[in-house]
This record gives sequence, C-alpha cells and structure tokens, in this order.
Amino acid sequence: MNTWKKMLGVAAISSAPMIVHAGDISGNVTWTSDYSFRGVSQTNEKMAIQGGFDYGFESGAYVGVWASSVNFSDGKSSVEQNSTETDYYVGYAFDASENVSVDLSFWQFTYPGAESASNYQEYVASVSYGDFTAGLVYSPEYFGDGKGDATVISLDYSLAVQEGVSVDFHIGQTMTEDDNQVDSDDTYIDYLIGVNYDVAGVTLSLAYVGTDIDADNDNTEDRAIFSISKSL
Repeated sequence: MNTWKKMLGVAAISSAPMIVHAGDISGNVTWTSDYSFRGVSQTNEKMAIQGGFDYGFESGAYVGVWASSVNFSDGKSSVEQNSTETDYYVGYAFDASENVSVDLSFWQFTYPGAESASNYQEYVASVSYGDFTAGLVYSPEYFGDGKGDATVISLDYSLAVQEGVSVDFHIGQTMTEDDNQVDSDDTYIDYLIGVNYDVAGVTLSLAYVGTDIDADNDNTEDRAIFSISKSL
C-alpha cells in the first residue's frame, strides 16, 4: 500500500490516499486536525475532512480521485476562504526485485472556484526497499498561476512496533524556482514523526510536523496533528 500525496509519511497526517493495487475498488475517509502538505498547513491549522476512491488493476496500473477541504484565508479578512482540493491520479506500480518496488504516477491537482488558477500537475516516482521509501516529485508549474517549476525529494521509514502499531519518519526537501513560493528562500525542508494505531477498524494517528522555513507564519511552524482514518 502506497501513501503518495503530500507526500509519504503518516498517511492520514500527510493526507495521502491509500492506493491499493488489488484489481478492485477501494476507498478511504479521514478526519484530521490539520491538513499538512509537505509541512505547510493547507487549512490555517484547522480541521479537514478528506477522502477518495481508487481502482487498482491486476497489472499494477491504478487510477483514482482524492479530495480535501482547504482554507487559504490570510487571517486578515473576516471572510473565510474555504474551498476544496480535488486531485486525480493515474499510475503504475511494480516489483523490480524481491525486495524492491517502484511506483510511477501522474497527479492533477485542482482547486475549483476562485482558486482554480492554482491548478497544477506533478510527476511522481518512488522506490521502496524494505521499510524505506525514497521519493522524487517534479512539477513544471508548482501551484499553477504561471509559477516556476519545483522538485521535491524525500525519504521515509516505517517501523512496525507490534501488530496494529507503527512509527513513521519522514524528511523531504522542496526546491523551487520562485523565491517567494513559501518564504524568501527557494528551498526548504519538512519533517515528520508519527505513530499509527489500528483499533476497531480505524487508524488513529498522531504526528509531529514541521519545516525549517524562516517566516512569521503559524502554518509552517512545528505542530502536532491528530487524525482518524478508515479504509472503505
């Protein structure tokens, strides 16, 4: 099971749809206290409802859709800029060897309504060996609206502590052409450490998320995020 989308790490905290390549339709739904995308809150540190469906073919190919509530209010207006993010993806996953698996995918990120100018695409590749996963993402127009390209690299490790309990570690680096994409720099690092607990058919997740962005913005500061998710 891959956890691509915003990207890797604790699935619910990273807001990743649970892609199951099993020749069947699968779904997932999540409530989270904060929608974090590569360490940056997409909801002004407020809760989000998320969910999606995907179909995996026996060949390893898959298609799916995933959506989340977002809130891009700048905090200076009394009007909350609530909206929705809807993502469409297609990919192919395969085993390169007994211990190595590869996942290649294309993502279309859409923001219906006033934020539609932010629509953009990402090309994603990941290689997993044992409990480690290395990821590479390229976007030709990061967050749309005529902005420059971006490259993201990441490394994730998931440790099964006991049945139903796991600890996840993530570190990633986002490199953009636009110095004002997230702060005055064109590169930043995000990190995550989280614990997942499967109980009564749901997954409870608690993660510590943050970035090294030097900006006066609560959305990029270190914080704890709690989520409840369920596969359908």
